[in-house]
Amino acid sequence: MPWSNISLDALITKLPAADQEFIARIQSLRSPEVTATHSGPPHLPSPQRMAEHFTRIVAKWVPHVFTPSERNAVRADCVRYMVVVHAIEQVQKDIHPRQLPEEVRAQLSFARKSFWLRYFRLFRITDLPVEIISNIIRFVVWDSMKRPVDARLRVTWTCKRWREIALSDSTLWNAIWFRAAGARLERAWAWFERARQAPLDVRINGGSDGLSHDDDEDDISESDALAAVTEISNQHPLAAGDIPQILPRLFTKLTTIRMLIIVVNDWESAILVLELLRARGSSGVPLLQRFELHRGMFGDKNRRTSTWPQITIQPFLGGAAAPSLAYLSLNGVAIDWARSIVANLTTLDIRRLPSTYSPDDARFREILADCPRLQKLSLDGAGPKFQKPDGETMSPIDLPYMHTLVIADFSLQHAQLLFSQFTAPNVNDLILMNVCGDNYLPLFVQITGAFPKVQLLTTYSIQFSSTPEALSTMTRWLDSMPFLAHLLRTLPTNSSESSSVRTTWRSLSRPSLLPSTSSLSSRTL
Repeated sequence: MPWSNISLDALITKLPAADQEFIARIQSLRSPEVTATHSGPPHLPSPQRMAEHFTRIVAKWVPHVFTPSERNAVRADCVRYMVVVHAIEQVQKDIHPRQLPEEVRAQLSFARKSFWLRYFRLFRITDLPVEIISNIIRFVVWDSMKRPVDARLRVTWTCKRWREIALSDSTLWNAIWFRAAGARLERAWAWFERARQAPLDVRINGGSDGLSHDDDEDDISESDALAAVTEISNQHPLAAGDIPQILPRLFTKLTTIRMLIIVVNDWESAILVLELLRARGSSGVPLLQRFELHRGMFGDKNRRTSTWPQITIQPFLGGAAAPSLAYLSLNGVAIDWARSIVANLTTLDIRRLPSTYSPDDARFREILADCPRLQKLSLDGAGPKFQKPDGETMSPIDLPYMHTLVIADFSLQHAQLLFSQFTAPNVNDLILMNVCGDNYLPLFVQITGAFPKVQLLTTYSIQFSSTPEALSTMTRWLDSMPFLAHLLRTLPTNSSESSSVRTTWRSLSRPSLLPSTSSLSSRTL
């Protein structure tokens, strides 16, 4: 007889005697005189202990095909907890608006979790329509933010039906990471084929930084960590010679690439990327929304003194327009700015670009004007080259949607000219880095009042004279940002002004000067 055709009272009579006694005590709460189900203090398990209890049950569970007796036992447990839940809920409904005792509410929560834990051991998920199973698998994969690679692999290992459904869903495989030779490279190409014509999100990591566990998670189990170490020991980083093998095949689907992030450690690979984009990009990249190209780091070399080889710069994408491009980041690489279409961006990030390869001030202003909804501008050791010393007299370009501004490694004169090129009154995250080597006090005079909505201010190695006039100037600058809530500052240890600047910062960080500031952090480099 189906359980749905049996009344709650009849089901209660089928429970063990202890459960019937417990439900009877719960039902006695219908009387206004009864306020507890037993005498003495309540026995309340803490939420943490309850969570640990269910975590242990799940961790110990080994999926397997049930025997008839096991299936009946799980079904009986489901009925038991279901009856307890319904009995408590019925009492709560009858005594409303009175509340159940706290202990009973905890027991209700425990019974619900126990029911669902067992219910899904019997749930016939493979009998669901393919569309529903596919949606469930998507939720499992894309909600596993820490370990999406592992989630996708486990889905395909579970059973033949799940594997067929997962492999037929191209959207599960369109996030592809090329970062090691050998088995990982083969797996990346397998996902490349499984993605078919779905929009692709691609990342290429050249160098040893690609040799990490598939899902960089701090709390992986010991066995998973051992497996990861074993896998990594059998892998080799992508070499410069691998990039020419990867890119031509990858760019056969250039029209379907939505995000492309490439990190290389050598000039040849960086130039090859730009050359291939020039040759093939002119045919169109309708889906490309985000592009990043990073050319290695300097290691022990000084980024200020490193020289560039003689290179022939190319227009980005061969001078073709990327209608969907919103995010552009170029780190240590150059393009022909005059022949490149750079427009309608929300993020422009340029780093480590000598003035020889920088856009001139007129072209830079054109780019800003063509990106009216720019939200983030990051210029780290890169920016416009100013042709005329009176560039600051030009009318500034208004960027009302800019929220984040990063300025780093600029000389005093260059920084002053740069800040005169635009206005961004709605910036709430301002970062100033390596503003040192001169007395930058005139710069802070210039930007006082320019960013009244800043909430997060980060300063790395800024330098100014420590005179009473300087203190007054810096005070006015900070006072012009009344909503400042978080101030992060870092001072250079090798600066002759370090001690005096540090003392000045302490004075400027007084709560009376920054009443809205809730977080102060100071570090020394």
